[in-house]
Amino acid sequence: MILHVVGWILVIVLMVAGFAGCFIPMVPGTPLILLGAFICDWLLATPGHALGWGNLLGLSAVVVLAQLVDMFAALLGASHFGASRYGIWGAFAGLFVGLFFSLPGLILGPIAGVFLGELCSGKDSREAMRAAWGTLVGNAAGVVSRVIAGAVMIVWVFLALKA
Repeated sequence: MILHVVGWILVIVLMVAGFAGCFIPMVPGTPLILLGAFICDWLLATPGHALGWGNLLGLSAVVVLAQLVDMFAALLGASHFGASRYGIWGAFAGLFVGLFFSLPGLILGPIAGVFLGELCSGKDSREAMRAAWGTLVGNAAGVVSRVIAGAVMIVWVFLALKA
């Protein structure tokens, strides 16, 4: 009985933390939700109320897809708005430096990196700002994709358990 209650608390905490992590860069939101689903299936499954391997594989595919979209969204946004290789490398450098400055650094680091990279490539400040804007748009698209993926996963788990 107590293991059952503790298991449900753990699953709910992982799913809530995972969904919150979908809004925050560099926090593995969808993998935390997937971990909650696996724990739910392994610890709490009863005959007729298990997720099963089909659902767990489907949820895993959603995680992989969400991670790929998130990884490439900022790069695609920057390149769509005219970023050069210097800007792309600047985004990577800005992300690395931003890791040391918590959440604001994770958001502003790549944007500043693209801007500085474009300035170093010889572009004027207007063109550099356009590429930096593209990075911001790409990051926003990544957040939206993570939030949608997290919501889909949570609904999927509870619908599969209800069935």
